[in-house]
Amino acid sequence: MTTELATRRYFKVFFPSIVAYLVGSVGTIWASENLALSPYALYGLAVVPIVAMVAIFWAHWRFINEIDEYLRLIQIKAVLFGIASVMVVATGWGTLEMLVDAPKLQVFWLMPIFLTTYSTSVGLISKKEGTF
Repeated sequence: MTTELATRRYFKVFFPSIVAYLVGSVGTIWASENLALSPYALYGLAVVPIVAMVAIFWAHWRFINEIDEYLRLIQIKAVLFGIASVMVVATGWGTLEMLVDAPKLQVFWLMPIFLTTYSTSVGLISKKEGTF
């Protein structure tokens, strides 16, 4: 499979999924603050961004398996950087919460941190390697 076809297939799943994630997340937060919904209804609404996240990671898994080895290496390095960033933030901030009574960091922010650091690192690694 060509890289262009793999990229097209990836974005056909990624863009609708990221929209569903954002709308589902914001919608669930808005509904919990502005509507008198039962906890079961809120659990039901919370499933939307969860399913969207699964679709995002499934699309990425498929994309990584469909591209050539060199581009796969760049993707895997970027994913590793994103995961490492999430682990550093979660562990570091958790330690601060535990030891110095820092304000709570909502776990919700780990996905945006991952996506931001992952996408930034793809660009930086690609530029460094001369593929961008």
